[in-house]
Amino acid sequence: MQAPSGNNNQAASDATGVAREIGKRGPFSSREHETFINLVRAHEAAMDPVRRLLREHGLSSAHYNILRILRGHAEDPASREAGGLAVQRIAQHMLTREPDMTRLIDRLEKLGLVSRDRSTTDRRVVLVRIEPEGARLASDLEPAIDRLHREQFAHMEPEDVSRLNGLLFKARPPEPDDRA
Repeated sequence: MQAPSGNNNQAASDATGVAREIGKRGPFSSREHETFINLVRAHEAAMDPVRRLLREHGLSSAHYNILRILRGHAEDPASREAGGLAVQRIAQHMLTREPDMTRLIDRLEKLGLVSRDRSTTDRRVVLVRIEPEGARLASDLEPAIDRLHREQFAHMEPEDVSRLNGLLFKARPPEPDDRA
């Protein structure tokens, strides 16, 4: 193994497995670049089995995320009377940014998993409700998704999983201050 160069911010390309995985010949431009590449690779490795599981049920990860958000909203007694959740609110709670929420909700509606109506107080607002079939599907998938996540991290010590979780949270950029 090659020793890191004098530049503390530069990682040697053969010091980690990610460099070998992507066939990198020279050093990464920085430790941060290497970390970013490693994070992208880890994300893809983690998402691949989730995507396959959801695909068996005709869903994408974004579709499943919408169903989970709506199911949580429907189970909340305080929000049950609202008649659904506004598309903008769903978008705020998504795990990933989705540029075309309308298309995603169209697909779920065609599958009979959600329904939507215009708000009676503001016609510009579209409210989305989970249908019983959508709630059932989300509930049925939850144990399989949970089992999959446990399997994905089974090779790690629980303390390492907790530390990784904390580091990933810490690595995210700070949220903009909405009070300004």
